[in-house]
Amino acid sequence: MTHNALMDTQRFDTDRQSNDAQMCVATVPALMPAQAGHLEWLVLTGLALARVKNLDQALDTAATHLATLPLLARGYLFLVEDRPLRAGRTVPFGGAPALPPELPLEHSLCAQALDHGYLMAPDDHTVPLLPWERAIAAGASLLCAPFASSMVRGALFGVRSAGDASSTEVSACLQAAADLIGATIERATECDAQHAYRALLARQVHAERLAMIGRLTSALAHEINNPLQAISNSLHLLLTHSLSDEKRQRYLAMAQQEVTDVIATVRHMLDLHRSSEQGMRPVPLRSVLEQALAQAAPVLRQRGIEVCREFVDDDLLVAGIAGHLRHACYNLALNAAHAMPDGGRLTVRTYRQPGNGFGPRVVVEFADTGMPVAADEAPLLFEPYGPTRGDSSGVELPLSYSIVDQHHGELVVRNDAGETVFLMILPAAV
Repeated sequence: MTHNALMDTQRFDTDRQSNDAQMCVATVPALMPAQAGHLEWLVLTGLALARVKNLDQALDTAATHLATLPLLARGYLFLVEDRPLRAGRTVPFGGAPALPPELPLEHSLCAQALDHGYLMAPDDHTVPLLPWERAIAAGASLLCAPFASSMVRGALFGVRSAGDASSTEVSACLQAAADLIGATIERATECDAQHAYRALLARQVHAERLAMIGRLTSALAHEINNPLQAISNSLHLLLTHSLSDEKRQRYLAMAQQEVTDVIATVRHMLDLHRSSEQGMRPVPLRSVLEQALAQAAPVLRQRGIEVCREFVDDDLLVAGIAGHLRHACYNLALNAAHAMPDGGRLTVRTYRQPGNGFGPRVVVEFADTGMPVAADEAPLLFEPYGPTRGDSSGVELPLSYSIVDQHHGELVVRNDAGETVFLMILPAAV
């Protein structure tokens, strides 16, 4: 097919006589307009559209430049929604009157252009226009150039102005304009979607940080409440009862010890809060676990709990703060001890886990033979004042969860073959 043939208008096939589109003249899309003025308009419009950053800017910029195109007297940009076919967004230009929102487009010139995928111009002698199309045309010729992509569908719909430009030149310019605007709208729509996704992620991160702060605050309140109660009771006895020197000294020593414990707890919580990326460095995991188990050893021995170690080689390194990770592991060991008041077995094992797109990770399992965790309680187990195991105060797991979360890891629980397994999953140091 020659270039001239591509530029010529075509009639529809006779076997489509039942279709309303039979009454329209269809123009095969041209490559580019030939007149210098139209090419210059396309270049300037393209440069302006290249600078837009969102859909609203794209539509406003396109409408502003279309209003300066001599080929059109007035018109609209339609963004189209399907089922039913309607204008989801309508942007007028050139002083075109306002249209109803969500304008139905079935059987309209726009519908026919979208259906066939190229510029359509009605034959004034035969085609029946819809009432709103006749009102807009006001006796002049209508043109509709569609655009479509994977994300958007729409059309450039306009009233042709009086002039000497040939139908071929008009068709070429308008279809090129529609394709340019459609490509810009697709890019802007994708940018809007990416911005919305990033905003959603930012809100999720913010919500997670607030949740972590809530867990730490609740854990701190719970952790210092018991010592404060003990201090209050001791002071009440000292003030209201006549006590021997030996009892007075004992109550004062108890109060002093509780104050020391509260100070240590608050300092530890502040230390956790100050943790940052700058404080993280490669930490040998086996050393952390040995120190945590040694710290928990008195409680484990007192309850007759056997500790089994299933560690891989010594070079397992994780990115973190050693003291914080040790405290998290110590709390997980205490949680197991509280779940086995009459003895049992605690198995601590380590292994590597493929990254699956997140980089290599290291897993530490604390598997105990104590009371299992009910399925409906598992999601609440790491929340302050949530369900507890045995005689636990409920502080250990929320604190461990917060520490692991600060290290960009995960802490999960499952019941597995008679054991309750807590999995601490941490990024491996690289």
